[in-house]
Amino acid sequence: MLKNNIVLKGVLIFIISLSFFSLHSIAQESNLNDNKLNIGIQLRPRLEYREGAFRPLNDGEKPAALISERARLTFDYTYKDLLSVKVSPQSVGIWGQENMVQGAETGGSHFSLFEAWAKLKLSNHWNVQFGRQVISLDDERFFGALDWAQGGRAHDAVSVHFQKDKFKVSGFFGFNQNYKSLYGNNLSNPTGNFYATNDAYPYKWMQTVWASMPVGKTNSLTFLLNNVGLQNFTLPTRDSTIYFMQSLGTNFFFKQKKVNGNLSAFYQLGDNSSGTTTQAYLLAVYGGYQINKKWNVGIGSDWLSGNDVGSGQSKNKAFNPLFHTGHKFYGNMDYYYSGSGHKNAGLSDSYLKVNGKTSSTTNINIVLHQFMSTGEIYDGVKKYNQNLGQEVDLSVSHQINKFANLTAGYSFYLTTSTINFLKSVPDARDYQQWAWVAINITPAFFINNH
Repeated sequence: MLKNNIVLKGVLIFIISLSFFSLHSIAQESNLNDNKLNIGIQLRPRLEYREGAFRPLNDGEKPAALISERARLTFDYTYKDLLSVKVSPQSVGIWGQENMVQGAETGGSHFSLFEAWAKLKLSNHWNVQFGRQVISLDDERFFGALDWAQGGRAHDAVSVHFQKDKFKVSGFFGFNQNYKSLYGNNLSNPTGNFYATNDAYPYKWMQTVWASMPVGKTNSLTFLLNNVGLQNFTLPTRDSTIYFMQSLGTNFFFKQKKVNGNLSAFYQLGDNSSGTTTQAYLLAVYGGYQINKKWNVGIGSDWLSGNDVGSGQSKNKAFNPLFHTGHKFYGNMDYYYSGSGHKNAGLSDSYLKVNGKTSSTTNINIVLHQFMSTGEIYDGVKKYNQNLGQEVDLSVSHQINKFANLTAGYSFYLTTSTINFLKSVPDARDYQQWAWVAINITPAFFINNH
């Protein structure tokens, strides 16, 4: 972390110096009042104790403990409403993983670009954005920022946006290559158009259209059409086939006085990454009620179709939520779609949650999950019960001051023989747990709003 902090300070000094120079240069050709520049930083260390996160631990397995940290700079520039630019370098590391005394670099840069994009206004209703950008749509059930992960999620893409009043339409396009895996990282490589997912994006092609329209004063209806081209060309297989899979979805979000909620439906077709014909779906319903100014409750259920484990089938019925923020939906311990797999058995998640404000600076959140598989499960000898267990998630957030927020949480999972089989941990204990505490510091180092 020492090396990362040294580099971070150097980058910060460089950006601030460059910003002053750039603003001075722009001011010579335009009105300085038309330019706005904000520079900030986020430091987010997080301590975790993992005694069953991602998957159950077998008897005899030791728990894990670590402190990870995100260090992220944010450089935001706008000129009138004609141009916006955002560059956000970040470093993600684990305490103690860097030498206490910095030596020569041997493993490449530990800094990456979380975001780096420019947005141009085309007309009063149209703009185009290109570069590395976050795609976060609706409630992040299919496209999410994945902010819980220290690295976050961003796409290399071009996006086009239209908005008139409350009606919105956005289109996203991505085309990826992986020269480091197949072509020796030679940017001047003259031939070859194969793509490998090793340490790279999961897709080669991506096209998405999303639209949102108002329904009354407080409700909205959204539509999503996504197409991904999947290719994983490895030297042993030399499979150059591109498989295309489509996902269609719609969401209805409603809010009426003390009641709010959503209805969601998605259907997936085409071929998955192994070339198997896919016919899968996701259904979700949620309803919340505001008890008073401090407390609200909600109840909901998600149903993601799955395959029958242990029996042959010609079609893939397991829905893949692709770019969702799974930590938000299917349990904080990340057993499903985010951590290790569960043999594509599908998932039914019925949950009850309570949110409360214990003071002006402190919030508490409690969620109870009941997990079931939606596919049948065999091991070749017996049929398993579809009960995957229960999870309870408790989290607390406390605002220390304007720039610092303290969060903490504790979760436990009551396992069953079924989830142990799906996770390949036959000797797992019945009680699995996970605890964490983090501090999020977001000061603004430089603000110019002339």
